[in-house]
Amino acid sequence: MSRRLFVLLPASGTALRWRTQGEDGRTLASGLLVDDAEAQIDEDTRVTAIVPGSAVSLHWVELPAASAAQAAAAARHLAADFVAAPIADQHVAAAEGADTAGRRLIGIVDKGVMAGWLAALTHHGLDPDEMVPAPLMLPVIEDAVSTLRAGDMLLVRAPDLALETEPALAEMLIGGRPLRPILRDILDLPAYPEVPLNLRQGEFRKAAPRAFGRADIRRMALLAAGIVAAWLGADLALALRHHFAANALEAEINTLAAKALPGTAITDPALQLQQRYAASASGGGFTGMAASLFGALQASGTIRLESLRYEPTGAMRATLIAPMGATVDPVKQRMAADGLNLVEGASRSGDNGQRIDVEVTRL
Repeated sequence: MSRRLFVLLPASGTALRWRTQGEDGRTLASGLLVDDAEAQIDEDTRVTAIVPGSAVSLHWVELPAASAAQAAAAARHLAADFVAAPIADQHVAAAEGADTAGRRLIGIVDKGVMAGWLAALTHHGLDPDEMVPAPLMLPVIEDAVSTLRAGDMLLVRAPDLALETEPALAEMLIGGRPLRPILRDILDLPAYPEVPLNLRQGEFRKAAPRAFGRADIRRMALLAAGIVAAWLGADLALALRHHFAANALEAEINTLAAKALPGTAITDPALQLQQRYAASASGGGFTGMAASLFGALQASGTIRLESLRYEPTGAMRATLIAPMGATVDPVKQRMAADGLNLVEGASRSGDNGQRIDVEVTRL
């Protein structure tokens, strides 16, 4: 990514300050995001959200070398020693690597606060690649402490210290170590250190991008044709298992067409199946419902599909995976425009977020 967009979330208020930095560190543009304004960024722009350090508790702890999942579990166990609130209500993020002393940085923030930050960013059309506490954006100097004034607060950064607090308390924590004050705004630094800790982990991680192009459309069309053929002439589950791959569907499309269109002279199997598919979709069958659900999930950007099944009664049932605290309202509203009703059922938490059972019927 050649460009970086830095967005500063305030400790209070609604306006978000931003700055776009070029590859050479120069400021390309800057401004404020207020009301319903959306950020305009290129696809190759790396978005870094700088969050108030006063809301994040940062500590260096000893974590054994382990997998990411094991490190996260160990970090949560150790984090309980640093907060008075129930650890179940806290989001704990751990740095990927250890420092020279073998310690690893962890950050602890209330889950509600984290969700609020993401909601504010989403409101302005932003899905940041990383969320970093403000003190970690300051340079690390081995023999001194970097400081930067941010309103009434002081940002402090050293190899073993990172916090945002009142100046008087900061002086007590710094002790007699030499200071290197930074007399610039945090959004106007010429360079930033490599991000040592990204809060977008676990249930708050960024969803992987899903490209949707012509090949996907063609594959979905072939899949839809196979589903219709199987639904009309053979067992649906057997057809899905044997014909899900687009290449296999292409190789066997003549056979499927003969099953789907009994008594019909097959002249152009692809066209005839697509015509039958269109007729089924317009009547509210499985393919029409599935197409509407896939489109709504693609538009949401954060909600994913885990399982899907069609009931003989004409209803479609699915299990969705969404970030903790998120709702399926955007999906429901989009499907309502297609004449479909999405009824939300049971919800349960998991490692990847919350699982929500839904039922789709015609309005």
